Amino acid sequence: MTHHFGRTGILIRERTSVWSGVGKSGHAARLLAATAATSGLQARYAHAEDLLHGELSALRTCDVLVAVSWSGRSQQIGEIIKRAKSATVLITGPGFSSFDCLPDHLIECEAAADTLLNGIPAESVLATLQAGYSLIQQAATEQERREALKLGHPHGALAQAVI
Repeated sequence: MTHHFGRTGILIRERTSVWSGVGKSGHAARLLAATAATSGLQARYAHAEDLLHGELSALRTCDVLVAVSWSGRSQQIGEIIKRAKSATVLITGPGFSSFDCLPDHLIECEAAADTLLNGIPAESVLATLQAGYSLIQQAATEQERREALKLGHPHGALAQAVI
């Protein structure tokens, strides 16, 4: 992974993060946004197509866009990064070099061959989630994550486990 975690973690801690992606990367982005929010960070998910069809104007300069594209070739993600007025982060697979417009921060995941399910993205999604979780871990301290979990899940088994 390209280790921009420190600077990127600070951005995600201090700003509202909008996570986005397409396909399996979109599912990973949705899960990461939910995890960031559960960790006490200001975070939400927006599908890349929705951003391109009106929601991108709601992305403020004080926000941070966290785009996820394993291939680094998603036209939608490239267009969002190009048009975003906010700081941009791209979580991608190894060897990224495709977009016309580079993100402000790049996090390259470890190489993963999708062999487990005969080429269906599985290992690459796990590598993406690992990078995203590491980023969230940098953005919020363990104590902050525990407090957010207790507050956000008052009746759940997870909150009871950290009390």
